[in-house]
Amino acid sequence: MGAKIYVIKLKQIIRVAVLLILAAAVIFGVISVIKHSSRPTYNPGVYTSRIILHNSPVNIEVEVSAHAIESVRVLELSETQQVFYPLFASTADDIAERVVAEQSCDITLDSESAVTGGIILDAVRQALDSAKTQ
Repeated sequence: MGAKIYVIKLKQIIRVAVLLILAAAVIFGVISVIKHSSRPTYNPGVYTSRIILHNSPVNIEVEVSAHAIESVRVLELSETQQVFYPLFASTADDIAERVVAEQSCDITLDSESAVTGGIILDAVRQALDSAKTQ
């Protein structure tokens, strides 16, 4: 068993390297087109939905751009509502941050805030449904 010697020409190495770079560029382009086309499209603006807490309305405001959720805010939370629902504001703030960060309402809620979080997420979904283009 003798040693085998392979001769590789520089031209072949350059050709393979160029083909690999082109293939990577094409794959990256296809992935970015697919990712861009799968993002939801919204009519830019501010949309609200309403939750009733302790017989008084609380508005959830969702601001969107053409392809992104910019912010989620709770409006008109009275002192009475804060007393009767002490975790509502902190849960709403946490959900707002997560929805904006993940650009989705498909987030997992912990057991402490499952009910309150579910109500808030439903309100955010309702506002986003209003914002979506047909």
